[in-house]
Amino acid sequence: MNTAKLETPGLGAMTRDGERGSVRFERRLSTSVEDAWAAVSDPERIARWFAPVTVEGKEWITYWDDGREYAKGQIQRCEPQRLIEVSWKATDDSMALADTVLRVSLEKDDDAVVLRLEHEQLMAKDLVLYGPGWHTYLDRLPDGDSSFDWGERFSSLQPIYQELFDTL
Repeated sequence: MNTAKLETPGLGAMTRDGERGSVRFERRLSTSVEDAWAAVSDPERIARWFAPVTVEGKEWITYWDDGREYAKGQIQRCEPQRLIEVSWKATDDSMALADTVLRVSLEKDDDAVVLRLEHEQLMAKDLVLYGPGWHTYLDRLPDGDSSFDWGERFSSLQPIYQELFDTL
């Protein structure tokens, strides 16, 4: 297994093991654990920085902004104000239909919160999409910063993640 990380603020790390891989991010948020937890667990707050989601029982569905279903899964673990883990399977034709795991953990650190996001078991070829995608979404935390154009930020990051992928 190869691991690579470029020294760019906010840039995620990628790992690859054959045809599968993972992206990992760590962000320091100037907010409380309670607020950070709401941002990653409350569907209304998630929609501000990521995408519309619905949660019914343990079922989790993510939608494109136009209302089409993008991915679905089950909440596997939930430790309030500490960790949420969701099985994730893209249902949209544009992505490989791999079963993956999305995990977000929170840790208090002085007057801030360290958020770690890991998306594991992705198809390796999709790392160059999920890397800049999660990076751009995380730049909107904790409450939906819309001071930048999402598409432009994603496009500017994609070559960096391609370079990172090429080193694996």
